[in-house]
Amino acid sequence: MARPVSWLPRLPALARAVSDSVRSHYASSDIERLFEIQPRSAQMLINMLPTVRIGKSLLVEREALAGFLERLLAADDPAGELAAIRALGKPPIVRRKLRELVRRDITADLTSLPPNVALAPGELAIRFTSVEELAGSLLHLAQILEEDLDGFAERYESAVELDPVAVAADERERADVLWIRDWLAQHA
Repeated sequence: MARPVSWLPRLPALARAVSDSVRSHYASSDIERLFEIQPRSAQMLINMLPTVRIGKSLLVEREALAGFLERLLAADDPAGELAAIRALGKPPIVRRKLRELVRRDITADLTSLPPNVALAPGELAIRFTSVEELAGSLLHLAQILEEDLDGFAERYESAVELDPVAVAADERERADVLWIRDWLAQHA
């Protein structure tokens, strides 16, 4: 007798998560996290679905994964339907040009800051009641920085007003240090 498939009881939640996702494709590691399965099981699942090759990776389109999950949801016996799909063998690799690739579910931009994060030029404040809330806010900020570091810097770096007298003194000091280094190099 075959082992029961661990993710079949969560089929409605999985189908909802995939249909609500903004990502366009799923890699094997994404399937592992979503279905809460081991790498080999994720690879076996990918082998049942049409894939797109990106470099060395095989990716499953969101629509193909959603259709697969909907087909299992509509079946009277999801485990039997899964066995029937598995028996069909591996579908071919899709060979059309990739128009769009969104590999993350979270889209982060400067307008989507969590409500507990306050930003002002040169200042960042995060209010939190739990470590999980802090971690979520920091993750969101990290994603914003990864997506649009230049835009973030433009908006939130404090403009430093330079004192012309201090700038001239710094330049004189740098020139003196360079002169001393040259003199030491020549007379050493």
